[in-house]
Amino acid sequence: DVKVKVKVDQEQIEKEVKSGAVDLNEEGSDSGSGVNVPSLEEEDISSSTRQPLEDSSPSLQEENSLIEDLEAPLPPATTMEEKSSGTGAGTGTGTTTESPSEIYRTSAMGYVADAVAKTGPAVIRIDTETDIERAVQAPTSGSGRDNDDYSGSPQDGSDEDPLTDGIPDRLKFIQQGQGSGVIFSKEGYVLTNAHVVQGASRVTVTLTDGRRYRAEVRGADDIVDIAVLKILLSDKNNKNGGSNGKGMGKGANGGTIDHSDLVHNPLPVAKFGDSDELQVGQFVVAVGSPGGLDNTVTMGIISGLKRSSEVVGLVHKKVDFIQTDAAINPGNSGGPLVDVEKGTIIGINTCIRANMEGTSFAVPINKAKEIVNDLADGKHINHGYVGVSMATLTPELARTNNADPNSPNGVIPEISGVVVTRVYPKTPAEEAGLRRLDVVTDIGGQRVERADDAQRVIDGAKVGQNLSMTIVRGGREMTISIVPEDLGYKLQKMKEEKRKKKEDQLKVLKKQLTSLQNNVER
Repeated sequence: DVKVKVKVDQEQIEKEVKSGAVDLNEEGSDSGSGVNVPSLEEEDISSSTRQPLEDSSPSLQEENSLIEDLEAPLPPATTMEEKSSGTGAGTGTGTTTESPSEIYRTSAMGYVADAVAKTGPAVIRIDTETDIERAVQAPTSGSGRDNDDYSGSPQDGSDEDPLTDGIPDRLKFIQQGQGSGVIFSKEGYVLTNAHVVQGASRVTVTLTDGRRYRAEVRGADDIVDIAVLKILLSDKNNKNGGSNGKGMGKGANGGTIDHSDLVHNPLPVAKFGDSDELQVGQFVVAVGSPGGLDNTVTMGIISGLKRSSEVVGLVHKKVDFIQTDAAINPGNSGGPLVDVEKGTIIGINTCIRANMEGTSFAVPINKAKEIVNDLADGKHINHGYVGVSMATLTPELARTNNADPNSPNGVIPEISGVVVTRVYPKTPAEEAGLRRLDVVTDIGGQRVERADDAQRVIDGAKVGQNLSMTIVRGGREMTISIVPEDLGYKLQKMKEEKRKKKEDQLKVLKKQLTSLQNNVER
């Protein structure tokens, strides 16, 4: 077909040349051949424009390829929206279509600055002061003297002992601490970690614009490690550093802060996100004040989800932590973990894993949202406690155990559930008759197949009310009733007992040392 077409075109051109229809001296004519031969490409597309061919005419194979390319339909135009959503045709030569995940990865870096701009101004530095008072043991008679005949009585007849005169019996000092927090309401409520403000006598918060306020702890939950502060906007003791950065010195008006400026310069507020929507590999940033470096931002990804407190190493916490590789350092505690794409808070940075660099953990924001309002109102948060250790049981694990005739666990039912590994003394579990190697399959009407599931149900159980448990013991299914206690009250009681035991031990030790010293003096 090509040969015939070329031959016809050449004959037509020769006729036009002989009849004078073609000017051989026309600009752009081929000087080599003396003939202005129309291009095959342009002959197929448009006959109104004619340009010369090169001396080296294309081969038949090249002409066939050229014609096929020209006859192929042009790809439809793809808009930026279609390319972003991955719905473009992508059929044209050299056109690629990115998947949503690829677009997210390439565009996530661009979201970082926007996310920090949305949340960063609401992130504050928290400074705490704790009054500490400790007993001081004054030197006893005969100590600190070279002469052995010192009797410990004053030589001038007065009642004062020169060894103990002027030495206080108790020593007072101030312990300082620092952490981070985030403002979540225009009324000045702040979310942070409970351990940041634990035992604090005074709390001060500093905003990124230099404003500084007193704050009070409205409520704290040590079990979840979440606390809510209230910025005291009407406190006359507040001083405003403002833009001059003088902190607790004179304010912009030369004295105490004029809170009318809050109308024109309101408190920045960050928004809560949804931690249940998180996926492993998602980009996040941690914002806080590590080492006093305000509004420091570190970036990472979600490394893991639902890390139990036992795995993290916080045995008395009731949290399924978010794991991230965003750098967390001392001072970051209480600061927000931010979703890069949406710029919302999805966690509260809490702790790091010892001996594991780049491994940090945050309390999911949805867990904090469950208790934040009650904490703001000063309410106590109850957490169910029954006093057992449990482990996940599967039929495979049970068969492996039962195949060993010397297994210390005996024969375990080959079912899915939660096996009790230990029952602690003087606990609700002991009083209810729960035993080691009982397999729990249902708690409060909810099926449980993992230890984490059982822990969540128990944690959410109402304190002081009967909680039913379906267990399998010796091949027989039975139901028992157990009354959970408040874990917070239990831990507080344990701390008091431990403190009292330590004080008693110190008293005994002091008595022994005094007796020994008296024997030496004799």
